[in-house]
Amino acid sequence: MATPLHSGRATALPALLGICLLQSTAAAQQTAPAPPTDAQTPPPGAAAASAAQPAAEAPAIDPLFSPRRLTRRGGFTAGIAGGLALGSAAGFPNDVQKIGFQRHYTETGVGIGGGGYVWLGGVLADWLTFGLASGGHSLIAADHAALAGGVMLHTEVFPLFSLGERWREVGVILDAGVGVAYTTADADSDTDVIDGALPARIGGGVFYEGIRLWKVSMGPWLYADYTWSTSVRQPGFYLGWRTALYTGP
Repeated sequence: MATPLHSGRATALPALLGICLLQSTAAAQQTAPAPPTDAQTPPPGAAAASAAQPAAEAPAIDPLFSPRRLTRRGGFTAGIAGGLALGSAAGFPNDVQKIGFQRHYTETGVGIGGGGYVWLGGVLADWLTFGLASGGHSLIAADHAALAGGVMLHTEVFPLFSLGERWREVGVILDAGVGVAYTTADADSDTDVIDGALPARIGGGVFYEGIRLWKVSMGPWLYADYTWSTSVRQPGFYLGWRTALYTGP
């Protein structure tokens, strides 16, 4: 009878050990951390990119608006230009009953005289100034005396400034505004055969101001303007000298 008892115990012992082993394996699986999912795993190279990125980036500045030191022109500017003037006038008296009628039309032909401008303004850059100008011309043409003038917005641009040397002294003028224009039968007459009322005016020209004395710049000046309204057409051409003052740099 001893043999069957020992045989049953020998069979139960391996079964008990197997049950204990299975329980230990299940407990280990419950306590082990879950592997990271794809959403939790950082992409390759993310850590290197984060380390390479600076803590704070300075805002980019457009070179057009970056501050620059003025080297040729700056501050306040004022000037005067004048010389010989050529021109003509054509039109009517400022009267609705006369404008457009041939018998009241007058044309002076080419006249000669003098003219010029003065201006005040500010320097926005070495190559750009802006301000106000006033001036005009007075002509004698045959038996007529003609005058035109006004106030205009005045702009000077130095388009070749970046080339340096003498090129930075070459300027271009652009003007636009309003004024007066009238022509009398002769220099001593008070009767206007042409009256432009409040005509529009535009002007433009070129100059060179390479002659410098302290803060004063001088040089030749070539200019043309045109005055017009319903009752007048009056061009003018100028050749002379200009002088400009720049308070800086």
